[in-house]
Amino acid sequence: MANKRNKYRAIIIWLATLEVDLRGIVITKNLIIGGFINGGMIVTSFLVALVGISSPLKRKKWLISHGFMIVLTSIALLVMGAIIWFETLHELKHFNEEWIRWTCPVDIDLTDKRGCQTPLIAAADKTSRKLFTSLFGFIAINVCSLLATIVLIQARNVEERYRKIDGKHRSLTDNALKRQYV
Repeated sequence: MANKRNKYRAIIIWLATLEVDLRGIVITKNLIIGGFINGGMIVTSFLVALVGISSPLKRKKWLISHGFMIVLTSIALLVMGAIIWFETLHELKHFNEEWIRWTCPVDIDLTDKRGCQTPLIAAADKTSRKLFTSLFGFIAINVCSLLATIVLIQARNVEERYRKIDGKHRSLTDNALKRQYV
């Protein structure tokens, strides 16, 4: 119990130190909240998938709702990644303001020299690239998961069709469902 309490205390301290360092400038509170919401959507989608996959013949609606949740999660990931990517287009202006706020020792003239925001921009750009690349990578995982869900729904539809055929022709010993897999 104490270990769990220390874990939550560490998360609270981590969140409290936002905007103290470079991480706090790149990873804003809005991105963290969006990440938690998106993570919750992913976990919920996974749980819905477990219910649907456990008995795909009886729970087709769960599989369909899982597909819709994958699409919603992918859209949320795309929006978050696009926001971070668009921020990288204006980093010189944004991080220059942050660097001035942190009291740059040299007077900054953007037309004259790069000033002292260059190390800040280099580090922030590296962090931003990792973030939006990871988010866009999860979209690829979601697409694969969506395709697998669609295949499972289609296989379920075919199996249901053959069960109906077998139900109509109970007197025959040759089952259509068994013939499907031969």
